[in-house]
Amino acid sequence: MHFKQPFVRQNELAKYLGVSVVTLWNWRKNGYLPEPITLGPRFVGWKREVINSWLEER
Repeated sequence: MHFKQPFVRQNELAKYLGVSVVTLWNWRKNGYLPEPITLGPRFVGWKREVINSWLEER
């Protein structure tokens, strides 16, 4: 399954991958997951294209 909306939020990605949000941030810190984009004080997410490419590479 690939994401269709322009941005993928952290809770949605964590649920899809079956991991916690803390795991996502640990992956990001360790360079396993691409860096997210901050679009506002309460909106952090990844561009759809970046996550879909990352999923294909896994």
